[in-house]
Amino acid sequence: MRIAILDDEPMELELLQDALGSYSLHDGSLLSCTAFSNSSELLRRLKRETFDLIILDWQIPEISGLQVLLWIKEHLKPAPPVIMLTSRAAERDVVQALNAGADEYISKPFRQAELLARLNNVLRHCQGKRAYDERVLIFGNIRFDIHELQVRVSDVPVALTLREFNLALLLFKNQGRPLSRDYLYEHLWARGEMLSSRTLDTHIYRIRNKLKLTSEHGWVLSNVYGYGYRLEALGAQDIEES
Repeated sequence: MRIAILDDEPMELELLQDALGSYSLHDGSLLSCTAFSNSSELLRRLKRETFDLIILDWQIPEISGLQVLLWIKEHLKPAPPVIMLTSRAAERDVVQALNAGADEYISKPFRQAELLARLNNVLRHCQGKRAYDERVLIFGNIRFDIHELQVRVSDVPVALTLREFNLALLLFKNQGRPLSRDYLYEHLWARGEMLSSRTLDTHIYRIRNKLKLTSEHGWVLSNVYGYGYRLEALGAQDIEES
């Protein structure tokens, strides 16, 4: 799981990375933390990378953590859960952040056990909400039945392996956003699993063919050179021109 941390105090960043680096999820996987000391760099990365959870300090120069939170909720679909971790402890600040979309609010100085417990609650809540909301997902002519692990293209069933299903779903849920190869490997393959350099490319090739992810069918699944892959939906005009 990838976590982005925004805090302009080096010591706070170090403490957070140490606290989170030793935490393992219920499946035994560890957290991968990326630290940012300014908001502009975080926003640049959010436009081209995907994180599973974001921790924000409020009092950041130029672009505050609250402004970053509002940007995340407006521009990232689906938006990752956000935890505000800040020295601002007034009730009005807590209310403002929660109303802006924060999933949790923790005051500094944080206590490690409490931080991890609240993080775990946020993840459990988000996973439960996704499990409830995502029974059937429809993207244009493509329908995902999450419980049955079945995909239909123009109402015709398509046979996918479990990994192909999960890869396709991940791409569709992040349409328009480039997903790095590392991110895809981390989410779809177990730690220590033996992989060749062409493993991901082979799976991409298969789902592109099986789900007809080509311009004539309204989709483009493209390679982002040196980075990963991006799935985009074409408008009617784009289909005609292609």
